[in-house]
Formats: sequence, structure tokens, C-alpha cells
Amino acid sequence: MTLTLEQIAERLRSCEVDLEAHRAYLKAMEYALGAAIATHNDRRSLARVWELMLVEAADVHAGTDGPVFTAALQQSLRMLTEQISSIDPRATNQRPVDQ
Repeated sequence: MTLTLEQIAERLRSCEVDLEAHRAYLKAMEYALGAAIATHNDRRSLARVWELMLVEAADVHAGTDGPVFTAALQQSLRMLTEQISSIDPRATNQRPVDQ
């Protein structure tokens, strides 16, 4: 099956729209996670569990995904780690640092 240039262009536009929607979804999840981190009642436990999850995430995805996925995952995990570690466990009503 040979696609015409118009069909290829339409598929590309469709993929771009889909990617834009997914970017918005992920950005919304980022804000939701920031709120969950900032209002978590037991920040020490959150940090401890997060450290364990980081090790598991690294093991699960080690060498199995492409370079773009791996880079994006590492960047996101780093950002979340910085947010979790930036909150003083003794303080209340703090907001994570914007990235």
C-alpha cells in the first residue's frame, strides 16, 4: 500500500494533535502531583517510599525503552525528586518549587 503525500501529511497532523493533547494531560498530572506532594501529611514516609520507587523504576525500564522515552522519564523523575526533597518535613502548607 502506497500512501500519497496528502495522506502522509494528514497522518502527521493527526499525530501532532494527539501529541499536543497528551502533553496537556501530562502537564495537568504534573500540577496534580505537585499538589499531592505539597499537602502530603507524612512527608518523611513520602520521601522514603519515593526513594524505593525510584530504584524500582530504574530496574523496570533499564535498557528496554528508546532514548527519548528514557531521557523524558529521567527528567520527570528528577523533577519529582527535587519537589519531594525541597519540602521541609516539619513545615506545613509549603508548595513544591516550580520547575
